[in-house]
Amino acid sequence: MASADKGSDVAEVGVRKGVSTVSYEEASGKTGKGIKVDRVANIYGSTAGASSSSFHIYRNHRRTEMFRLQKMDREHETKLLNEALNQKRQRNEEESARKTDKKAEKRRRKKLKKKQLMMEAKRKEKEKEKEKEKEKET
Repeated sequence: MASADKGSDVAEVGVRKGVSTVSYEEASGKTGKGIKVDRVANIYGSTAGASSSSFHIYRNHRRTEMFRLQKMDREHETKLLNEALNQKRQRNEEESARKTDKKAEKRRRKKLKKKQLMMEAKRKEKEKEKEKEKEKET
């Protein structure tokens, strides 16, 4: 287990049963002994034996992390709502297109029927004219 003192360049490295003290350069592997120490970014997780300002640093770090998590939650909720809205919009567009097509077909049939009635009326009118001409001839 590795821990670092704040003010010095010394790291304690656990070796089986005992603890030996080595410099940071030795622990980081710069001297070639092969011991590697990983630096920890969140060193405020435990405040045991820390100074009085560590709590405020911990609290600020925790607050920042909570804000980050809340932002992630809000973004996720927004994404879900946008997906639901897009699906609803797509369904509405499909339904609107279907209704529009149905009404257009109805208008087309009505127009065709009107055209057929006009043609039928013209045909009957021509037949009457032909009958009148036949009557005049006879």
